[in-house]
Amino acid sequence: MRLRLVTFCIALVSLLGGTALAQEQTRFLLINGTNYPIRELVVSPHDMGTWSKNVLRGPALKPGERREIVFDSRIYDCNQDFKVVFDDDASLAIWRYLNMCELQKIRLNFDRMSGVTTASYDE
Repeated sequence: MRLRLVTFCIALVSLLGGTALAQEQTRFLLINGTNYPIRELVVSPHDMGTWSKNVLRGPALKPGERREIVFDSRIYDCNQDFKVVFDDDASLAIWRYLNMCELQKIRLNFDRMSGVTTASYDE
């Protein structure tokens, strides 16, 4: 009986520890739906302006390309803002109020003439 209890406790701690570790990393597929290469992607809680480090690793993400984004995070609020820096002219665009909970794939779109940003994503 005592051995079963110890085994159960070890399994429970392992399960909870694994859950905590999984929550500390964010992973999703980013699709560049803009007409411009993206050099940087930073994330902030909605309307806080506390931007992360660049989470887009490697070379600039060309229009139409997709890349898995993985970064350490402690996202306490599902609603986040994305800011990108475009590689062609260093201009910025911000996508506001994106639901990061359960995010698997997101396509960022941007109309440079109007400055309008849109996103479509699968949860």
